[in-house]
Amino acid sequence: MPTYNSHGLKLNYRDQGSGPALILIHGWGADSREWEEAGWTNAFPGRRLLIPDVRGHGESAKPTEPAAYAMELLADDIMALMNVVELVEADVFGYSMGGAIALWTAITAPAMVRCLIVGAMSGSAPDQAREMGRQILGLEPMTARAEIYRDYALSNSSNLEAVAAALQAGLRCPSCVSLAVYGGETLAVAGDQDRRATFTQETSDCLPGGRFVLLEGVDHMEAFIDPRFVKEVQAHLAEWSPL
Repeated sequence: MPTYNSHGLKLNYRDQGSGPALILIHGWGADSREWEEAGWTNAFPGRRLLIPDVRGHGESAKPTEPAAYAMELLADDIMALMNVVELVEADVFGYSMGGAIALWTAITAPAMVRCLIVGAMSGSAPDQAREMGRQILGLEPMTARAEIYRDYALSNSSNLEAVAAALQAGLRCPSCVSLAVYGGETLAVAGDQDRRATFTQETSDCLPGGRFVLLEGVDHMEAFIDPRFVKEVQAHLAEWSPL
């Protein structure tokens, strides 16, 4: 995998296909492989896919200080990737933690984000995320939910100290007021069985070009692989970033 540097960290990414660029940003505890494993990389013929391992994940550098996972820094990592591959603009698609990173990228450099897609983003409860990070490290008694998060990260061979630090940073979303900076078209999607659904809709409402789609009958993980989600994303790109 090719690498690049951002804020002194060596980060990995995948670069495949050709055409208009689409950046895919994975969720917490996963890595760039999840887009291929879920079938997404086959959904965008005629587009160049740039798929980073977010810092702390995959083959990228793994700082263990929570301050290293401030969302502004994670957005800087995406812009650094664009600069390395000499992109003036790109479409950006993030899911879960990746959705929050995508939103921060869009408000930090709105002219660089052609159109935006976010799914069930993190950020609705930063204090709960911080608490789970401490629990995963054994600094507080483990709850059932934190145990699920820990086991998920371990199933992806994650570095627990690094991903716990990411949680301790809070995985915040931008404020509603700041989201108004991004004037591009945004598709926001969540499953109706996902506790993030209401937050995703509320966040979409803050975006001038936001459109929310609720997928019935699916939770957080199920929505990510749902064919309806794929069709919504394909239609959004076809309308706002045609080949």
